[in-house]
Amino acid sequence: MDKRKTFWQLIDAGEPYRLLFPLGTLLGIIGVMLWPAHVWLALAWPSEPHAGIMLQGFLSAFIIGFLGTALPRLLEVSQMRLAETALYAASLVVVCGLHLLEFTEAAHAAFLLLLLGFIGSLLHRTRQRKDIPPPGFILVAMGMLCGLFGSALLLLDGVLNNGLTVEWYLFARRLLHQGFLLLPIMGVGAFLLPRFFNLPNAQLFPESLTPPPGWLRKAAFAAACGVAVCLSFVFEVVGWSRTAFLLRAFAIVIYAIVEIPVHQARFSGGTLALSLRVALLSLPIGYLLMAILPQWQMALIHIVFITGFSLLTFTVATRVVLGHSGQEHLFNSRVLSIFFMSLLFVLAMLTRVTADWMPEIRMSHYAYASICWVVAALVWLFKIGPGLRLSSDDS
Repeated sequence: MDKRKTFWQLIDAGEPYRLLFPLGTLLGIIGVMLWPAHVWLALAWPSEPHAGIMLQGFLSAFIIGFLGTALPRLLEVSQMRLAETALYAASLVVVCGLHLLEFTEAAHAAFLLLLLGFIGSLLHRTRQRKDIPPPGFILVAMGMLCGLFGSALLLLDGVLNNGLTVEWYLFARRLLHQGFLLLPIMGVGAFLLPRFFNLPNAQLFPESLTPPPGWLRKAAFAAACGVAVCLSFVFEVVGWSRTAFLLRAFAIVIYAIVEIPVHQARFSGGTLALSLRVALLSLPIGYLLMAILPQWQMALIHIVFITGFSLLTFTVATRVVLGHSGQEHLFNSRVLSIFFMSLLFVLAMLTRVTADWMPEIRMSHYAYASICWVVAALVWLFKIGPGLRLSSDDS
């Protein structure tokens, strides 16, 4: 008798990523395709819906999918079931639908409720925990707070009919658009990314309900780096742009050197490690270039968003899918689909960043960059996505 679990049974067994990763990919494709629709079909200017869908749909789906799968295992608590996962999935669709219809305040309200529900679910589970989370996960908590405060402030601004000052509005956007993503990436990265390079993991401690020796020191260092990132948002909105971008880049680099010493890794490890190097370098390089050329920050931030956040998201998602589907042999192998995916994200980034230097063809390059991003996402969905239906028992 075939005892293989179905796709829905695998999700119900505590693996929400199997539903949320492909959903996030589809939401991302919708968000990115708003630009070609504007350029070639003359639809409305899509800047706000695009940003909302990419941040509160695409990237949030991957964040919830990853944390919802990994944290219960790390803490040895009850895992997320199908009904809870389906609720998050439906909420993400509602949030993105509201953004598409340009009901921005309603979208922020729905996302705020979604995030509160997810955080509440995690906090409820921590009461049952048998272990303390890695110290770097304090950055995950700080990122969640950035998402909450950023969304709440933007909702308040809408309810009050642009009632916030310019400085508070820009600060809210930085918290949501960057802090909500950057801080969890740093925190999770310290725990997960050394595996890509076969490096020792400085975040591993003996199982304990209370902080073991050395844990508090690492948590304090992580928190200090997180505070530096948030402080850089304050500097940016008051006009100290160069200082802000340099501080942000410094916080990323110093945390990575201490907790994810990629510079110590040999240049091997297969396509996933190569893709990860490109993504990790894109974060500080993007901010450093913004410090040098602050007048071009709206273009240069896409180095952070495309080859930073997007490429890193799909690279880590690939590792998760391969590990849970019995394809660990591909971790350190040459995976052609991931190489082409990475190449397409780099091409998308270069096309989008350089578009603003060429005003006569700027809009068409926005569309071309979007197409490259979408093709890269489809490569991942069709080549890596089938592993979402497999378990390690199927290999």
